[in-house]
Amino acid sequence: MKMTRLLPIEGASNMRDLGGYQAAGGKHVKWRTLLRSDELCGLTDADLDYLSGLPLQTDIDFRGENEQQNAPDRLPDASPVYHPLCIDAADLSSFLKSEGSPFSSHMEKIYAHIIQHFQPTLQAFFRILTDEQAAPLVFHCTAGKDRTGLAAALLLSALGVDRETIMQDYLLSAEYLQKKYGSIAQAYPEMAPMLTVRKEYLEAAFRVIDQQFGGMDKYLTDHLQVDVERLRKLYTE
Repeated sequence: MKMTRLLPIEGASNMRDLGGYQAAGGKHVKWRTLLRSDELCGLTDADLDYLSGLPLQTDIDFRGENEQQNAPDRLPDASPVYHPLCIDAADLSSFLKSEGSPFSSHMEKIYAHIIQHFQPTLQAFFRILTDEQAAPLVFHCTAGKDRTGLAAALLLSALGVDRETIMQDYLLSAEYLQKKYGSIAQAYPEMAPMLTVRKEYLEAAFRVIDQQFGGMDKYLTDHLQVDVERLRKLYTE
């Protein structure tokens, strides 16, 4: 059976699989184990049947409380364990209100801010991942591109995936979110940088990690307390 990265989901635009990427030790990330996504409020009955068949065990929601309440996740009847790990968009919106620089610059600041100031949330994310009963799992935010994109980049880094591949995975959101946000970006071009992903955004996060935290390995192990060896045992083959 040929595995596809974008899952056959009708009610989400950006649900995809992190499987298949070359990881540490000549291994690969397991398929249908680690899923990243945009919001799950619009999942159809067919979508829920598909996720039940995995079977989905864990749902990690990076949205803020208002986002969660206004558009609650729709989950299979055999409900996965739900973990709200809030990285509140409202807390980040102050970066978008300052004048004098383009939105793309503000997005870079948001990425840097998450790396610097949301370490407890990211620690909790990795703690959940170290539970051998957690997978298959999905982690998501609203668009599945920024908060989710950063989490995916950190997770793939921990599994030993190279940065070029991580960047390629990150940039897939620009393609898959066209249907969801393309018309809005066309109508309001000044908002376009907020509705997509750009290489510069993730590079800003990597730059902070390298310059302020001594590199990815130190950031993961010293600041997020990631058990790298356990993650690789659980999620690569």
